[in-house]
Amino acid sequence: MLLKNKKNLKIVGIIHARGGSKRIPLKNIKLLAGKPLIAHMIESALKSRRLNKVIVSTDHDEIARISREYGAEVPFKRPVELAEDVPSELVSQHAVDYLIKNENYYPDIAVTMQPTTPFCSPEDIDACIDKLIETDADSVITVREVRERPEWMYRLEGDRTVSLTGILIQGEIGVTQSLQKLYTPNGAVYATKMRVLKEQNLIIGRDNRAVVMPPERSIDIDEPIDFVLAEIMAKELGYGL
Repeated sequence: MLLKNKKNLKIVGIIHARGGSKRIPLKNIKLLAGKPLIAHMIESALKSRRLNKVIVSTDHDEIARISREYGAEVPFKRPVELAEDVPSELVSQHAVDYLIKNENYYPDIAVTMQPTTPFCSPEDIDACIDKLIETDADSVITVREVRERPEWMYRLEGDRTVSLTGILIQGEIGVTQSLQKLYTPNGAVYATKMRVLKEQNLIIGRDNRAVVMPPERSIDIDEPIDFVLAEIMAKELGYGL
């Protein structure tokens, strides 16, 4: 049955937040603009008009406590085998399986979200869900336009540059405005039909659509410098306040 022909869709938001982080210890609860990092995504998810359940999947007690404090459900502790670097599909599948078995909650759509994209808005979340329902695609993800052009990328052999694409940077290739726009996932939102997640073991399905987020809302907290930039943006642009 088409999603757009179904009423009262059950749509769960699953925020992934494990305790381990190699570059920034416990970054999911490090303060950004006066709030734990994860609080920003929780607040956006709770303001979504489409999500009717918001849960956090974590293996860490303090992340769980803070998540509950900001209004998310934390119905389970993530198993040890899912607490390392594992595919996101496994984490979201585990969360859905728990809800089905323990809460008799059978979602139609699972929306996977990452707290490391703190300036994602409720409108960004809803845009993905709306597009999934309207198009009946397998999945919809948030993306940003790339600045690091693949045509300009090299690998090094010693100090000799070797083009990844075999394209020489000359003429029109060296002018950004002459190149086709390209996009990459920004890690914020992945809305997926349940059969795609459960039966195909995919978060990004074969028929995948995109919602473009602006670069300032697409900042991804991965390195310590990203926190510095995010704090500046929060102060100058009012994000996350």
